[in-house]
Amino acid sequence: MEKSFAVSKYLSAVKKLVTTQIPPVWVNGVLTQVTERGRMVYLSLAEFVEGDVKPIAKVDLYMYAGEFAQMRARTSALPIPFKFSEGLKVSLLVEADFYIGSGKFQCHVTNIDPNFTVGELTLTRQAILQRLQKENLLDKNKSLPLAALPYKIGLITGEKTAAFKDFTTTLASSGYAFDIIPVYAKMQGNETETTVLEALGKLRQMPELDAVCIVRGGGSKTDLNYFDSEALCRAIAIFPVPVFTGIGHQIDESLVDKVAYRSCITPTDCAKFLVARAEDASRRLREKILQIASAAQQKLSRSTNRLSKMETSISVLFERRIAGERQKLDAVAKNIARAPERIFFREREKIQRNLEGLQIGAQKIIALQKAKFEIVETKVNSHDPKRILARGFAYATAAGKGLVKSKSEVQSGDEILMHFADGNVSVVAK
Repeated sequence: MEKSFAVSKYLSAVKKLVTTQIPPVWVNGVLTQVTERGRMVYLSLAEFVEGDVKPIAKVDLYMYAGEFAQMRARTSALPIPFKFSEGLKVSLLVEADFYIGSGKFQCHVTNIDPNFTVGELTLTRQAILQRLQKENLLDKNKSLPLAALPYKIGLITGEKTAAFKDFTTTLASSGYAFDIIPVYAKMQGNETETTVLEALGKLRQMPELDAVCIVRGGGSKTDLNYFDSEALCRAIAIFPVPVFTGIGHQIDESLVDKVAYRSCITPTDCAKFLVARAEDASRRLREKILQIASAAQQKLSRSTNRLSKMETSISVLFERRIAGERQKLDAVAKNIARAPERIFFREREKIQRNLEGLQIGAQKIIALQKAKFEIVETKVNSHDPKRILARGFAYATAAGKGLVKSKSEVQSGDEILMHFADGNVSVVAK
C-alpha cells in the first residue's frame, strides 16, 4: 500500500512549494473586487479582452488592513491621486501563496506601481476626451443659452451635506427668489456614477428648469476620479439646460468640469455665480427702466414744446380767422343795407318790362287768334254743302230713310228726291 498523507500535510507541502519556488512578480490587470473585512482586505485581479466583459483569467489577492492603509495613503498623496476601486487598472507586486484552510491559491500584495495606474488613468481620460471631441460633445452644453435671470435651479448633491447647506444658504441670502429643486445622489464612492445619472434623469423630466448644479464638499482628491466617468460626461453634454459643477477642487479638473457649461471651485462659488447673474440682470433691468423713463421724459418735453407751438399757431390762426370773418360780416352787412334799394330797382324794371310786354303781347295774341279764326272759317266754308252743290254735285234722300248713300238702299219704285244747288227734283227708281 502506497503512503497516504493527511489533507493538512498535503496542503502544507503545496504551500511550501508555492511560496519557495515561485518568486515575487509584477502582475497587471483590472481590479474586479475590493472588500475590506476586519484585519483583511480581499481583492480580485482579472484580465479582459477588449470588448468582452467576461475575464479570460483571474487571480485572488489579499492584503492586511495595515498594509492596505499604507498603500492607499501613498496613492492618495500622488500628483494624480487614485483610490483602489473596482474597474481600476493596476500593476501589483505579488507573492504566491496558498491558503491551507480552503485549499485555495491566492497571492499576497506587497507593493503597487503607481506610475502604471496613473498612466492608465491618463490614457483613459485622453481617450474619453478624444471621443467626446470627435462627437462634438465637449462644448455642446456650453453652447446652450443661459437665462438672463436663472431662478429655477436643479441641484444634485449629497443629502444633508455641507455642500447642500452652503449652496442653498448663499442663494437664500441673496434676496432673489430662487426656486431650488434638490435631487440627492452619492458624491463619492462606487455609486457616484449611477446615482448622479439617476438624478440627471429625474431633473430632465422637470419642466422649465433654467440650470442644473452638481456640487459636493471638499473630500479627498481621489474622489475626483469618479467624475471622470464617460457616462456622466455624455449625460451632462446632452442635457437640455446649462449644467454647472462645483465639486471642490481648485487645481485639478475632472472630465465633467470640461463638458459642463461652467465649472466652479466650490458649491458656494457656484451659487455666487447664479447670484451675480441675477444681480447683473437686475442691474440691466434698472438701466433699461431708467432709459425708458428718460426717453419718455424727453418725448414728453418735445411733445409739450410742440403743443405750446401749436397753441400759439392756433391762437394766431384763430385771430386771423376772426378778423377775416368780421370783414365778411361787414361786407354782408353793407350788402344787406344796399339790398332793398337794388331789389326795388330790379322789381320796378321787371314790372315795367312786364307792362310793355303785356301791351305788345296782347296785340300779338289778338292778331294771332284772328289769323287762326280766319283759317278755321275758311276750312268751315270750304266744307259747306251749298258750296259743294254749287260746284255741280247733288245728293239723294228717300222718304223715311234720309240720305241715300248706296244703291242697295233703293228699291224699284221708291221715290227719290234729288237735291241740287238751284232746287230739288223728285224721281222714281226703276
